[in-house]
Amino acid sequence: MIALLAAACTSSSGDEAAGSTSTTAAPATTAAATETTTTRSPGPEVGPVAAPVRHPATARPIYFVMPDRFENGDPSNDTGGVDGGPLDHGFLPTDRGFHHGGDLVGLTSRLDYLEGLGIRAIWITPPFTNRFVQGDGTIEGSSSSYHGYWQVDWDRVDPHLGTEAEMQAFIAEADARDIDVYFDVVINHTGDVISFEEDSYVYYSTSARPFRDAEGNEFDPADVAGSPDFPDLEPATSFAYTPTFSAPELATIKSPEWLNDVTLYHNRGDSTFAGESSIYGDFFGLDDLFTEHPTVVEGMTTLHGDLIERYGVDGFRVDTMKHVNLAFWEYFAPEIRSRASELGDDDFFFFGEVVGSDPILQSAHTNVGVPATLDFIVDAALERYVGDSGQGEQLAQAFDDDDWFTDADNNASMQVTTFGNHDHGRMGYLIDRANPGADEAELLDRMRLGFDLLFLIRGQPVVYYGDEQGFVGTGGDQLARQSMFPSVTPEYVDDDNVGSDETPADDNFDTDHPLYTHVAGLTSLRAEHPTLVTGAMIVHETPGPTFGFSRIDRDDRIEYVVVSNSNESLAVPTRFSALSPDTVFEPVVGVGAAHPAVTSDEDGELLVEVPPLSVVVLRATSPLPIADEPPTVAIQRPDEGGLIPTERFRIQAAVGRARYAEVTFAYVVDGAEPVVIGTDDNPPYRVYWNNAHLPGGTEVELIATVEDGSGRLVADRHTATIGDR
Repeated sequence: MIALLAAACTSSSGDEAAGSTSTTAAPATTAAATETTTTRSPGPEVGPVAAPVRHPATARPIYFVMPDRFENGDPSNDTGGVDGGPLDHGFLPTDRGFHHGGDLVGLTSRLDYLEGLGIRAIWITPPFTNRFVQGDGTIEGSSSSYHGYWQVDWDRVDPHLGTEAEMQAFIAEADARDIDVYFDVVINHTGDVISFEEDSYVYYSTSARPFRDAEGNEFDPADVAGSPDFPDLEPATSFAYTPTFSAPELATIKSPEWLNDVTLYHNRGDSTFAGESSIYGDFFGLDDLFTEHPTVVEGMTTLHGDLIERYGVDGFRVDTMKHVNLAFWEYFAPEIRSRASELGDDDFFFFGEVVGSDPILQSAHTNVGVPATLDFIVDAALERYVGDSGQGEQLAQAFDDDDWFTDADNNASMQVTTFGNHDHGRMGYLIDRANPGADEAELLDRMRLGFDLLFLIRGQPVVYYGDEQGFVGTGGDQLARQSMFPSVTPEYVDDDNVGSDETPADDNFDTDHPLYTHVAGLTSLRAEHPTLVTGAMIVHETPGPTFGFSRIDRDDRIEYVVVSNSNESLAVPTRFSALSPDTVFEPVVGVGAAHPAVTSDEDGELLVEVPPLSVVVLRATSPLPIADEPPTVAIQRPDEGGLIPTERFRIQAAVGRARYAEVTFAYVVDGAEPVVIGTDDNPPYRVYWNNAHLPGGTEVELIATVEDGSGRLVADRHTATIGDR
């Protein structure tokens, strides 16, 4: 167990950056991905062939809900059973930073509403007991844990949300409707309980104040992460600060009991979110767990495996994932999937919050076994394109780096896609901010366009609660956390919802709201046309404000074409080359304005006119033809006999004579059986190979095998040598 954690998190940038691990273990694999069985093709010249990875969760649109702000089904639990005032129990619905009363009974009572929206998975913010209030002892300088991210007791459902029985009832009712439940889980930190004797919280670097063992000897946690060689620690000698408690009762507030050991935290002061402090620092004062420590590694892995067994949940969303050392995830991810599989869930899915636009950092986590991350790259691109009437080329660039996520059991199809969130701000706010003075009709059209793209691109889409009712808000964080039941919070009740005359002061479960019906239509569309869920996504070059792509199913080979227009006033005629030549494309009912059927020419060129702020979806009436000649494939990178100088290295191949193709990349060492690196189903055909498990000087043979849908297989091989990296 511990040997797998011998690596530390490293970071770098650039196209060939390592950005991954220093591990000597082979890359982890992701269970529950579908269509990943590798079959050895006949003939020594052809390598193994694997289908592109797809996970069942991709077909299950997510509803992200903060239960405290959704529906108050049981007012008797509003104060969590605690006497006193708001600074004791945290309930103060007139203040945006305190509990408002939503609970599990209320969430369960609204499952009809979510089922009607077409939701197939519910992601709820952390549901276990928090430290109820944190701050300076005043209302103005404090806030409550209504959001759930200050957990201290993982053994008890937060009493503001309800009871253990009510949690079980909610999950059972969701399961009866075939709706998955995802728990938001926090591993980086706990609620703020530990204080420092020095009464200072400025971050000290390890160069200024190194970690020391119980005898005072310096050590680097990265060198012994998870290892049996991890040293004993003492509060008075091992840390930058001396950990203590401001009140005796805080020393035993956490559960499981091992969480009360102060030596299991980094104790270095508040993070500056740069350099090592991103891993070792306290997240806004919250107690930062020593996730290199074997006790924490095993404790958190066991704790979350037990949650799967206890509740039968279908997945996790992992908070602040990038602030935990990567070696932790290298152990946690396969262990959690294995535990879920032992409990009968081979499709258990989890995804992490890795904030930022760097595909190297994002994919470093999926490359060690985490199934997916939240797609902040696409989120930012949708904001620019939909909100700022951006150019299609800008949105297309968001998908240029998808191949960083391609390996033997992951790819970008598994990414969880959003447009706005509880931290950055709602979709409506981001659109409204970019279009000051825009009228209601334009804002509504832009939100429709945002949802269209969110549901039609690759990935698993998320609806942030209230966006389907046109909630806007005035910013991020607390300003984006309105209640769906009638609010009495001054900063909320003066908001105007897009698409209706309602405000957050009203009950906002209107199933006739134009955005609710629009999202419901999109979920139905995906169910009726699964190619729009699992098909390969191939981006086209389109001019100006139009963005175009094809989705194609590898089996029936029927092409769907999706074209959007971000201009608010002009219909834009767009020419581009689809995959299917000499083919009639008919409009798909229920998306955007009606569009006449169009026919592609012999080169596949189509002319599509897209109305302002709209999307057109067309479907080919016949399968994509297969070329008369077999495809060709040539490895372009590395050169024959070349050197592989980085731990994550781009392998790329060129394909000819195929309009749609899949290329499986593999490697061979010392004549052993080939090992699949990954399969790419859209050009440019490439993977970023994590070769960290191979020692420098190893000679490898790289194989690229192309499949064009005809059953014909063609391969190219190159030899290369692993460098020192």
